Amino acid sequence: MVVIQSANTERMASEADSSGSPVLSSEARARVRDEVVEACNIVAQSWPMKIFAYRNPLRGLEHLTFDEAIRKGKHLLGGNGYLPNDDYRHLYREGVITDDAVRQAIRRAKPDIDSQAIMVGTRRISSLDVLRLHLLFGFDALAPALLSWQLSGGGSTREFRHDLPDESRNPREGVESYLTQLWESTLSALNLADTSHESQQDEEPEESEQPTVELPAGRAISDWLGLLAGASLVDQINDQMIKWTAAFLDEGLAGWEMPGRHSGFYPAWRELAARDYSGRFLGIEHFTRKIRDLPDSPEDAIAQFLERLGISEQRWPDYQARQFAQLPGWVGFIRWRGERPHYPAQKEHPIDPVQYLAVRLFYEVELVQSFCRREWQIDGTLSALTSHWETHQDEYQKRVGRTCHAVDRRTQTICRDAWRLFHLAQFLELTPSDVEALSPSDIQSLLGWLDALPTDEHGPVWLDALESKYREQLIGELSTQVGKAPTTRARPRAQLSFCIDARSEPFRRHIEAQGPYETHGYAGFFGIPIRYQAFDDDTRQPLCPVPIFPGFAVNEVPRSAEDGPLQTYATGSRWNQLGRHLFHDLKSNPIGSLMLIDALGLFFSFRLVGKTFFTKSYESVKSWARKWFAPKVVTEIPIDVVEDHHDDATPVLPHGFTLEEQAFFIEKGLRAMGLTENFAPLVVLCGHGSTADNNPYAAAYNCGACGGGHGDPNARIFAAMGNRPEVRSILDEHGISVPDDTLFVAGKHDMVTDRVTLLDLEQAPESHAEDIQLLTRDLERAGGSQALERCRRLPQAPKNVSPEQAFDHVRSRSMDWANVRPEWGLSSNFAFIVGKRWLTRDLNLEGRSFLHCYDADADSEGKVLEGIMTAPLVVTQWISMEYYFSAVDPWSYGAGSKVTHNVVSGVGVMHGAHSDLAAGLPLQGLNDGSKHYHEPVRLIAILQAPTARISALIQKHTVLQQIFHNQWIHLMAIDPATGEFHRYNPDATWVPYR
Repeated sequence: MVVIQSANTERMASEADSSGSPVLSSEARARVRDEVVEACNIVAQSWPMKIFAYRNPLRGLEHLTFDEAIRKGKHLLGGNGYLPNDDYRHLYREGVITDDAVRQAIRRAKPDIDSQAIMVGTRRISSLDVLRLHLLFGFDALAPALLSWQLSGGGSTREFRHDLPDESRNPREGVESYLTQLWESTLSALNLADTSHESQQDEEPEESEQPTVELPAGRAISDWLGLLAGASLVDQINDQMIKWTAAFLDEGLAGWEMPGRHSGFYPAWRELAARDYSGRFLGIEHFTRKIRDLPDSPEDAIAQFLERLGISEQRWPDYQARQFAQLPGWVGFIRWRGERPHYPAQKEHPIDPVQYLAVRLFYEVELVQSFCRREWQIDGTLSALTSHWETHQDEYQKRVGRTCHAVDRRTQTICRDAWRLFHLAQFLELTPSDVEALSPSDIQSLLGWLDALPTDEHGPVWLDALESKYREQLIGELSTQVGKAPTTRARPRAQLSFCIDARSEPFRRHIEAQGPYETHGYAGFFGIPIRYQAFDDDTRQPLCPVPIFPGFAVNEVPRSAEDGPLQTYATGSRWNQLGRHLFHDLKSNPIGSLMLIDALGLFFSFRLVGKTFFTKSYESVKSWARKWFAPKVVTEIPIDVVEDHHDDATPVLPHGFTLEEQAFFIEKGLRAMGLTENFAPLVVLCGHGSTADNNPYAAAYNCGACGGGHGDPNARIFAAMGNRPEVRSILDEHGISVPDDTLFVAGKHDMVTDRVTLLDLEQAPESHAEDIQLLTRDLERAGGSQALERCRRLPQAPKNVSPEQAFDHVRSRSMDWANVRPEWGLSSNFAFIVGKRWLTRDLNLEGRSFLHCYDADADSEGKVLEGIMTAPLVVTQWISMEYYFSAVDPWSYGAGSKVTHNVVSGVGVMHGAHSDLAAGLPLQGLNDGSKHYHEPVRLIAILQAPTARISALIQKHTVLQQIFHNQWIHLMAIDPATGEFHRYNPDATWVPYR
């Protein structure tokens, strides 16, 4: 244990800090920091909204099995990891979950009792029958306090359960007579007296076990006091932490900045909190003095606070994790900031979980102390609380709810055994005589089967059944394609490489339907990890999957022939920036804001009316004004390396690429796409993004592989590299011969408007003009077909319209600032398919599958597959889990409803004016009213590759072992030689899929 005032311990220094507080040794301080960082892993990182990145909210628990992680997450974070059983039952009634899938899921969950059965007369009742009924309808024990009411006012012996199927309702006699006799027979079979007689309830209540007085595992003292005395200490602490963190983490939204942020969160808080008079209203005595007496080091403060609370060192990690779990949204963002020292805001205003925890524990210590002194005149320490309640055992039992309803054993047995057997008998269509004839061993078997699958374990079985339906359907479709590999390949009109994003799959189908086009799937950053600065923008954005650090910096610049337009643009841009800054300052000023209403009220009323009622006309006028005021400047992205770039905000990154690096990226990308021969006249690299108005989640609909950015800069760089003769010469030496008449072209797919725009056509030679014109026409037609397909799924979208009308509708959705759902995003994603295009070309996968091209025959060493499995596959798992958990518990793991969202600090949203930072996805992006548009299932990865190659890569990478062995993803393999399907088991074995 770290002892703060001990001269003998090695973990103490012999000096005090500037506040006079004793300090830890450097080694002890490092250990405290390491413990805090480890404890914070329970909370997943949260990216800021402007660079939204998908993540698994239980990522810190991926070392556990999926079900174990869900249970631990429930304990620490309070979120549910499965849909409510009633939701699964609704899906069953609608036919989404099949009866066969339910039976198979039960067999997999309970293989040890699957073959058991009893005989009732000549009828065989199997354990599978009982477990199936238990899953579909639920036979739970009755709360003893409800027994009397259920047998009288509740009508349990007069009417069938409402969910009892009609065909199971006994027609041979009156309902009330049948149920009354069935209940009496059930009691008789269990040797229980009829509870209708008061005299039979005189048995002494069963003595309840004396509860141990101790702090519950995974809980803080403030939690415990909430349970024992209804104290709202956690809410008070959260209120203070939200106030301070929201102010500190602001990235330009606030008119007045929190002062002193440059020194870090903990020092800035100490400086300001000492002057915060509101702190006195918390009931903390000598508030200012206590803050000024705090140690300078947050690690020292943490050790002091845990010592003052009396928490043993063995419980420190558990206690710290609970503190972080109280506000997982804010802590997740703080953790993300702390792990990115080069993030501009972090460099200017540093914060990390250690500083956060030091501040939080101050409020924990002082509020607990104040409450305990006020309520019980004891110290707010664990030992004092334990001693107090050990001497007040009776009151303690009442407060923890142990003796509120003392129940005799007979009543307990009736509520547990008789009640369940009574209802099970109805669904099994047993007569009263059947029940009375049951032997004790038969009754024990029936109840034992129910016990084997308690209600809180139904979720994993339901999930397995839901997943198996889609898994079997998908594999059945893929099986029809296995023998269709093309023997010859004619030269296509164009080859288009799209992001693996599931939303690209429908567009690929529609463009291929327009003519001899060939599409490929590749990660949307096209294998080029860059930090990108757009023209006339002073910020740099990483454009690569979030597990990858950008390796290069690039700038978008005007083309050399753009001097005239550039001068006009610069003038307009300066006036625009001046107006924006002036407006922001006036709006934030208490006096200026009043003048602003009178001066610009009429102007904004026109804007309000235009954006609300005349959306398209307003956008047209605004676009015209923008072109007139600041005309478009044709730009390019230089790709050659620049040795000295003094204005670069990221001097640690090389600016541009060497010729060898350019050839490396092109070769790697072409091989990953399986595009190494038979090149078309046009090869289009199609990045993507999304357009929406008034949508804080705009980045969430952009390229998930690019950290919420648009993928077109990467596509432009890839095309520029691929068109260089020097690069093609190197490729030719490496066995990839690109014809002289092949032109690489960059494009951008807008996922809301369904339009693909070809970029940098100024550099296209005249020889390709006709090909580009034809491709542009076919892209427009494909977009119309795609828009029509999307309209059939989108709520409140027209269904029976032409492609042109569908095009017009989806465009209007992108402009509508009141539309909470401009698109469905990646809702309904289910599978990640890695293989040759012919495997999926003729299938309609309904936008549910990520598609990555891969040729196992050309990757004998497995390097391409390794890159796919350790980057795109991991990212798709994060996407899948983000959608999964946001769907099963939209208020704990998701962002809840957009209706109450309030943008805070420029980094995220809160509910109303004061809440945790909402992580995850909003309800409107997952549900259509009460209907789950995204049915939460785990991702299934289907790799067209040899099983031995896949196993070797899993064995090599811990991250793959965790997500496959712990069943965060289901893994299937298609043998490239035989076309046979194999399923990967958690024990690292493969079995043929039947």
